[in-house]
Amino acid sequence: MKKAILFLILNIPVVLSAQSWKSNPISISVFNNATMLPPASLTATFNQPIHPGVTAAYEFGWNETTKHKLFQNAGISYMYHRYVYQAILLNTQAGYRWYLGHFSIEAYLQAGYMHAFLLTDRAVLQSDGTYKYKMGFGKPQFIAGAGTGFGYNFGDNKRIRRIFLNYDIRLQMPFVKSYVTLLPNGALSIGMQFTLGHYANQDDCSGYN
Repeated sequence: MKKAILFLILNIPVVLSAQSWKSNPISISVFNNATMLPPASLTATFNQPIHPGVTAAYEFGWNETTKHKLFQNAGISYMYHRYVYQAILLNTQAGYRWYLGHFSIEAYLQAGYMHAFLLTDRAVLQSDGTYKYKMGFGKPQFIAGAGTGFGYNFGDNKRIRRIFLNYDIRLQMPFVKSYVTLLPNGALSIGMQFTLGHYANQDDCSGYN
């Protein structure tokens, strides 16, 4: 897993250098996370204690027209789970986005790495039978899942200004090997996607039909 993550990180500069990075969209979003199976994890984001997070992502398209886009992104997130841990996530999402004028609908798969830092001390058994409490370096975990969402672009494909609402389902693993190996998570996020350059796609600047 570590080799795969290292490969992904090392190849991001290669992908970015192969295209004008300003022509591709950047997104910023905030989310609330719930540790439940769907669909309960969706409704729980409205009525449980808030476990907030923020994500920044850079998206590059593998195939795009005015009607659809096959996309992939690379993102980094920070999440705070009340009373338990705070975490940094590095992940990538790959999926399909269908454009209906200024509206869009999408579905995607995702995978990545999560490093959780516990908010409470960890008890470690010593050779003399006593326990020593320490924070530790944290807990590395793998995440995988899927998601869906919809959005509305106030700009066009020359200048993207798209707001979106996404719902993610993620499996966090291994969580506790002797108790819950796979921990289901649901996250509801709202954000904005935008370009910094004048064109989102230098080969197709025709706007929406």
